[in-house]
Amino acid sequence: MTKLSKQDKIDIFNLWQNYQVGSKELSHRYRVNPSTINYLLALIKRHGLVILDQPYTSYSIAFKEQAIRRVLVKHESTYQVSLDLELKSSGMLANWLRQYRENGYNGVNHQKGRRRHDHQKRATDQAGEPPLKARERALTPAELAADHRERIRKKIASFSRPAGQEPQAAEIAQAVTELKHELKVSVTFILDTINANPDLPHLSRSNYYYTLKKSHQDQDNEAVMVEIKGIYEEHKHRLVTAALPWNSGGVA
Repeated sequence: MTKLSKQDKIDIFNLWQNYQVGSKELSHRYRVNPSTINYLLALIKRHGLVILDQPYTSYSIAFKEQAIRRVLVKHESTYQVSLDLELKSSGMLANWLRQYRENGYNGVNHQKGRRRHDHQKRATDQAGEPPLKARERALTPAELAADHRERIRKKIASFSRPAGQEPQAAEIAQAVTELKHELKVSVTFILDTINANPDLPHLSRSNYYYTLKKSHQDQDNEAVMVEIKGIYEEHKHRLVTAALPWNSGGVA
């Protein structure tokens, strides 16, 4: 694949706009992917040739989070969001989304530079907390909340079902309780995260507590039934014997 210069991009747009050269022909001529050509043409058409003068940009955490939320929460297309935000390629946002899905929000905040040597990493790990705690401590409050939201999404999304079927409320309520203890966050935070995602099965706060209470009642009832069965098994021989006719004087 060829890296396009600024002049290449100007020439490509000129050939497409003024000489009706198609993206397929431009792709072959400049040895780049047709999707790259199509995005470049759409970008220049939207923002003008001045977009090519945009300097290298190191995007902030807040900027990346906003872009990711537009795709995952608002369900806008990656292509459209990339154009709106003047990204130089649609692949940038695709990479942020991939890193977010694989590693949580911390994945898109990759720090460039030299990697630490193994002995430096071991010294840090041995001197401090468990790796997960150390990682959480290194995050800002906003990053930590985003990381928690992603972990909640992954856990609830793991309750996969055939089309048209949703997991039982009891399953979701159990997962919410586990997440509450695991992440040390409120039930409200977890339920808000779940209910903000149209792809996840929803559960209201009242339904959560109703399901939790019913589950505890069912467990109590089950314990009582186990105890009753145990008493019956222990005494059933005497009960049966006492009921026989010859023990009641009914048979000579």
